[in-house]
Amino acid sequence: MNATPIRKAAAVGAGCFLIMGAGAGLASGETPEEANQRALAECGEGNLCVWDDPGYQGRMVSYYECIEVDPFDEFVDGQAGSFLNHQTPGTVAVFFGPDPNNPEGPWVERYHSAAPEEMGDATPLDARGVDPC
Repeated sequence: MNATPIRKAAAVGAGCFLIMGAGAGLASGETPEEANQRALAECGEGNLCVWDDPGYQGRMVSYYECIEVDPFDEFVDGQAGSFLNHQTPGTVAVFFGPDPNNPEGPWVERYHSAAPEEMGDATPLDARGVDPC
C-alpha cells in the first residue's frame, strides 16, 4: 500500500488541498474498464485526479477544492497522462498547455472537462496544468 503524503495546502476562498501519491499502475491483463474502476477507487468521489501516465498510472495529484491554475511540476514530463473528473456534477475543470502556434508563449486553454468525465489517455491534450473548477 502506498502512503499518500500531503503535497501542499493553500487558502483560496474556502481553501484547498492537493494530495499526491503513486498510482498502483496497470496490472497485467487489466482491461480499460478495470483500470477505470481501480483509478476511481484510488481517487475517490468528489475529486479531480490527474495521473502523469495514460491508463491512470504513475504519480497522481488529487484536487478537492478550487485553486488557481496548478502546473504539473510533480510529473516527470510536466504533462497530464490521464484524469478522472469526479467533482460535483457539472463542475468544469480547465486544462492548460502550450499554444501550438506559439509554444514559447503563455499557456492557453486546451480542454474543458465537465464532471463526471474520465480520460484514460490525455496525452494528446498536451495539458501542463489545471484550474480544477
